[in-house]
Amino acid sequence: MIGGLFIYNHKGEVLISRIFRDDVSRNAADAFRVNVIHARQQVRSPITIIARTSFFHVKRANIWVCAVARRNVNAAMVFQLLHALLCVMKEYFGRVTEENIKNNFVLIYEILDEYRYRYPEDAYNPSGNTICYQGGDCPNN
Repeated sequence: MIGGLFIYNHKGEVLISRIFRDDVSRNAADAFRVNVIHARQQVRSPITIIARTSFFHVKRANIWVCAVARRNVNAAMVFQLLHALLCVMKEYFGRVTEENIKNNFVLIYEILDEYRYRYPEDAYNPSGNTICYQGGDCPNN
């Protein structure tokens, strides 16, 4: 499905980087930063195509969450995954801020590892069946 997922702060610094496929490199993060975050004109579309690479992005407060794909993927499923990731992060550590992301980066990488082997519709289960990571307290307990 997607080749990689990046989380940026408002300055364009990469906070979280996870590459899932070999067709996406770390250079994609720089291309997104230059062409979208630091663009002279505000980017209105949630999908940006740069050099045959699709960038699906969501901005919450000062945080950008971006999925990268070089293949033809279902955009609705990608956005479902991005919003599910934001919901799960909010559920685990409250507000999704740069500080909370830095303080909980191990948890975020574990969540992304879980997503690697799931379909996006399984990414967020509102029924309350959440997974406890790193021996921490589950948000539903």
